[in-house]
This record gives sequence, C-alpha cells and structure tokens, in this order.
Amino acid sequence: MNRREFATTAVGVTLAAGMVESCSGGGAPVDLPSPPPALSYDASVAAIRAVIARDAADATLERAALPRLYEHGSAADNAVILFHGFTNCPQQFDLLAQQFAARGCNVYVPRIPRHGLKDRLTTTLADLTIRELGECVLEAFANARGLGKRVSAVGLSLGGSMALWLAQAMPIDLAVAVSPFLMPIGIPRGVGTVAMHALYTVPSFYMWWDPRVEEKCLPLYAYPGFPTHSLATVTFFGDKIFQYSNGKPLGKRCILVTNANESAVNNSVSRGLLAQWNAEGAGYSEVVLTGLGPPRHDIIDPTTFPQGKKLVYPRLEEMVLGGTG
Repeated sequence: MNRREFATTAVGVTLAAGMVESCSGGGAPVDLPSPPPALSYDASVAAIRAVIARDAADATLERAALPRLYEHGSAADNAVILFHGFTNCPQQFDLLAQQFAARGCNVYVPRIPRHGLKDRLTTTLADLTIRELGECVLEAFANARGLGKRVSAVGLSLGGSMALWLAQAMPIDLAVAVSPFLMPIGIPRGVGTVAMHALYTVPSFYMWWDPRVEEKCLPLYAYPGFPTHSLATVTFFGDKIFQYSNGKPLGKRCILVTNANESAVNNSVSRGLLAQWNAEGAGYSEVVLTGLGPPRHDIIDPTTFPQGKKLVYPRLEEMVLGGTG
C-alpha cells in the first residue's frame, strides 16, 4: 500500500466516524471576479519577478519552493501557468516547466499560499482559506496574461482544481486539470461535502501521507503530511467551482486528465463537473491516462515518479501545444 492509499484509508475512517451536518468553514467565500485587464509583456514579467523577489526575501521558505519564470524576452505564442499539488511546491513542476520553455513557451510556476516552508512539519495549512486559493489563482492568471498570445494552465491535484477555477471564471485559452482534488477517492460528493464540513468543526489533527516513514516521506521539498482542516478547505474550494457551474464557463477549452489507476481523488466527481459544464455548451473533454503502473496520485513529480517524464509529460505537452483533446 502506497502513501496515498494510507492517507485515503485514514481519511475515510475519520469521515465515516464524524459524518454529521454542520455549518461551512474554510474562510470567506470566493466570488467570481471580472477578468483582469491583460498586461503588457514587460508588465507581466515585472509583476512575476516582484512575486519571486518577495518569496526569495522570506527566510522561512525552502529555496526549492520559490516561484519560477522561464521567459524568452518577448511575448511567446504560448504562455503556460503550472500549478503544483497539495503539500508540494513549484519544484514539483520545474522539469516540465523547462521542457515547455525549451519548446518556446514562456512559463510561470507560482507557489500556492502556505506551501513550501522549510519547516516540513508546519501546521500552517490548517489556516488555509478558500479566499487565499482564489486570490492565488487570479493573481497568477493576471500576471501571466502578457506572457503569450495564448494562455494555458496545467495543474495537478489542488493545482488541478485551480485550473478548473480558471476554466469557470476566466477567458483562458486552455485549462488542463490533472487529477483535480475535488473529493477524496471513494467518497461521493454529496456525502463528502457534509463529512468535510463535519471534519472542519472538530479540532484539526495532523495526518502523515505515509505512516510507515512519517517525516522521511519524499520528496523532501514537500510536506510529509497535512492538517485535516486543510483537506476540508481544499474540498470547499472545489465546492465553489460547482456552485458557479450553472452557466457556460468562460474558458475556451478545458481538458480533464484522469489516471485510470488513481489512488487519492474521486474521478467521478470531476467528471460530474465536466458534465455540468458540457450541459451548458462548453464542449470540454476528458483524457484518461493508462499504463502508469500501480495506483498513484502524483504523476508529475520526477522525484517520486520518474516514469512521468516519458509517460505523462509528452501527453501534456501535446495537449497544450498540439491542439489535441
């Protein structure tokens, strides 16, 4: 059993034991903003460099967690935003970012709030809010718009949910959501939403991704576990996307990428969102990845899944640059 399966089992037991109705938590609601004005290339670069400088000046952050900008000195045909996963950091997407850059793209890899601290056992994620997540997505899109004629976003897990948020709320050219974390595996959305609200009403406690190795869990630039309140908040963020899905989304194209051997998230919940959008005429699609080996969730990080460089990266590059999907 891998670390995602350990976590999924533990979360399932926790939710089954505490499933009662409660009020919502996770911070103030996220309202869909108007699309920000497009910046010039120079203004986009300056804005992103300011974000990177701000994080670089923060001595509490791991250097591997700093945001990344790979740019070619002028607006490219394609600008790509890469959103990392829950408890990971920008280093997770660095190799893929470099590969997109090698193909002529300008690439921005932002850091999600409260991620990437040197203290890997921090519990700061317990205070993560859906407003912080929404503002992070909006800032990344606003800052990256001037980097290319077309803007695409690719995200994994929580980052996949962020890509879905952009598909709903912003006129992005393409959103690629890889295994978005809308609900843990095996938990239906209706039951899970009630259960997550219940989980948020009790004191937050820490869970290891893999109890066998605890803090030795790889990669060392990611957190080896998470506070339970943060897990609930991630699903609350997904709920906001559902709440605004009764209308045609603004994103021009969206591809839901699922792993046929997923170990952590409920793919059927993501498919339900896609179906709602398509009922409104969105015309979005799904790509199911097969042949990735034993059950797993993180199919991006080369530290823990080096096979992704050959099995996943080329598929994502083709979706963004080859017009497939």
